[in-house]
Amino acid sequence: MDVKKKYHKKFLKTYILYIVFIIATISVAILSYIFVQSEWSYVLIFSLLFLLLAMSYRFKKSLYLIIHESYIENIKEDVMDPIELNDQIDMISIQRKLLNDGYDLTYTGNDYVLLTKIVKDAYIRKIFQHHILYVAMIAFDDKATFYQQKVDDIINEIQFKSQTEDKKRIDRLLISQYKPIKTFNDQERQRVNEIIFIKTDKHIVSTVNIGIVESPHIALMLASKTYRPSSYYQLHIDTILSSLK
Repeated sequence: MDVKKKYHKKFLKTYILYIVFIIATISVAILSYIFVQSEWSYVLIFSLLFLLLAMSYRFKKSLYLIIHESYIENIKEDVMDPIELNDQIDMISIQRKLLNDGYDLTYTGNDYVLLTKIVKDAYIRKIFQHHILYVAMIAFDDKATFYQQKVDDIINEIQFKSQTEDKKRIDRLLISQYKPIKTFNDQERQRVNEIIFIKTDKHIVSTVNIGIVESPHIALMLASKTYRPSSYYQLHIDTILSSLK
């Protein structure tokens, strides 16, 4: 069974189960109203409605999780080849390139820097335009990790400030995480492959890890050659490729 059929079947089963649950809950509520001749019928109906709301939230999360897993599996089915780099490309040159492209230096840690850029979504979403937050974490130590709690905290602060003070609604988040790799092994492969692509009816979050291998001098990332779950995924990959030139 191919990836598309596998996740379509999984999604359909969950969705049908959700519909059956809704019908069953409403049916019990109606029967309670008809046959329970006391004030307890209203208590039971409100309890069932509360249960329906709670379970709807859980089902919605499950459906989005299935969709997210299908995106990742489709990306893994068509992986991009390693990117050959010229000798001048290193972590400093990547930082310089991104700063020239309009990123701001937002945070400097012990072994990494965080660059950010907020732009109006004027090219993909032309109606009801919101904003895209570009984030680039550039590590300088090969022992550093791709995911940093401080980076998550800063992203949350930027999003909160953007909505409350700057009045810029951010609903597209594209995160690129660069790290040098001296020796590429299974552990480093697993770290590079820890990507995220989440697409809901309101938000898109894409996180791609880019390993800059010392020898041979190449860049490695888990990205698809042709599969594009969204135009924003294409935008994200294009942005990363541009930073490596």
